[in-house]
Amino acid sequence: MLRRTRPALALVALLLPALVACGSDSDGEPDTGSDGGVTVEGLDGLTFSGEVGESLSVEWADDAEVEKPEESEVSTVVEGDGEEIEDGDVVMAYLYVANGSTQDEVYSDYTNGAAQTLPNDERVGELLVEVMDGATYGSRVVALTSADGLFDGDTADNPLGLGDDDPVLLVADLVEEQQVSPTPTSEEAEDTTADSQPSLVVEGGDPVALDFDGIDEPALETPVQRLVIEEGDGRKVKTSDTVTVDYLGSTYDADAPFDGSYSRGEPLVSPLSGLIPGWAIGLEGVPVGSRVLLQIPPAFGYGSQGSGESIPPNSTLWFLIDVIAAE
Repeated sequence: MLRRTRPALALVALLLPALVACGSDSDGEPDTGSDGGVTVEGLDGLTFSGEVGESLSVEWADDAEVEKPEESEVSTVVEGDGEEIEDGDVVMAYLYVANGSTQDEVYSDYTNGAAQTLPNDERVGELLVEVMDGATYGSRVVALTSADGLFDGDTADNPLGLGDDDPVLLVADLVEEQQVSPTPTSEEAEDTTADSQPSLVVEGGDPVALDFDGIDEPALETPVQRLVIEEGDGRKVKTSDTVTVDYLGSTYDADAPFDGSYSRGEPLVSPLSGLIPGWAIGLEGVPVGSRVLLQIPPAFGYGSQGSGESIPPNSTLWFLIDVIAAE
């Protein structure tokens, strides 16, 4: 539960193929086939069907052929009726990638069962920025590219098994804008007092829960709040460290913690860079050996997406952390 939700851009590093579209009318509009599918100019023999955001089927005719383009080619198959995607938007999208040489699907969010988030900026790579440029929400956009175009030049040992000579087909269903959590008023942790934080519930010597009696739910833009319950005498934690910790995590007034290592009897060992940002913000400068309670706003936790059933969207998180080691 502690680890960062895998960012779309990390997945995008796997999924940046451009898709070739099939034959179109002379006015450039997509053709609708007799089976209700859509074809696009440049992808003769390919038909795309299924409702945007619900399903996608790519049918390859027996004589379908695609060639690796010199530059990525992008076309809109279905134009959505939503607003135009703006710079900086975070887009909920389903991505599909196929190897044009073998006609095999090599990645699909529809197959995986969930959309992903794409920040409309340089983090997703040049191809996806081009795919979203000028597009409207509800659109299906296809691109034809190469492995080089998909991975922004970093094709060595790519996880999709695409060769340098393979044409690559990308379909992006740009479903809706993902709402973003409020920005905290500070990116630094603020030291706080015990009366502003929940108290510990201890059984058998181990923390088992947090008691929020008398504690108001904080505003979503509240910065990370840090309460040092016991200060250790070790060296101070750095954001570049790998830490060994025991911890317990809870949302506001929850019936039970959503996660914790005390009950498992095995501390967590992880680079701080691999955990939600609020941990690095809250633990920086804390001496090893300390017991700390962190209050983390959603923007530095799991954001407007949340995580599973136990962490709803825009949840403020609390973590009791015993810092055992840092290196």
